Amino acid sequence: MSDLTPSHVLVRVQNLARSVAEYEAAGFTVQWGSDREAAHNALIHFREGPFIELFDPVPADADPDEFRARMPPRVAAWVDASGPCDHALEGDRPISAILEGLAARGIETTPAFEAERTGADGVTLRWSLTLPPRLDLPFVMSSYEPAPAISAGDRRHANGLLRLASLEIESGQPFELAERLTAMLGHAALRTSDDGVMVEAAGFTYRIVAGPEHRVASLRFNDGRTLEDVLAS
Repeated sequence: MSDLTPSHVLVRVQNLARSVAEYEAAGFTVQWGSDREAAHNALIHFREGPFIELFDPVPADADPDEFRARMPPRVAAWVDASGPCDHALEGDRPISAILEGLAARGIETTPAFEAERTGADGVTLRWSLTLPPRLDLPFVMSSYEPAPAISAGDRRHANGLLRLASLEIESGQPFELAERLTAMLGHAALRTSDDGVMVEAAGFTYRIVAGPEHRVASLRFNDGRTLEDVLAS
């Protein structure tokens, strides 16, 4: 069994405070990633499965062009994105073991680096990341240390949503991308349909369809609604 599971979906926003208010108005329970005045992200957790990360990667006092120029290609792409734009896998082993497992399955990675943030509760979380050079593949992280304290109330939403069910990705080579994603996960099931390829892991589905270029197209919840549907309701 693989050491990787679906972790979270990144949703790029232009104004974090305004977006948090919009998501709360749509019935989501949203947690600030750190102190509200300094936060660059906010999190939406569910009873099970992946969470949503609302984020604005550009510091308030930074020039977006200068920030983009000094960032790795994946982070630079986030600067110009809007809405769902990337996703992550997570392992419960040390990052060195995760990298070894990916290499054994033929997945090229980059050297891992450390990350941390101090939550609104004052607890500092630490983890490690690797950013595959292929931008159409998810990035990979180790588990947070310590594990974040997420109460049952933080996972309950007034709109009734229980979990993220699927992520739709457009690709110029859907089957090849599905094979690579399956290899990364290790224990996933791959199946084809008339309109795309499905990769299923830990109760979550990646639906990969044909498109002119790679794009994270949409995410869907357990009741069948997309994120756009929920925000518009």
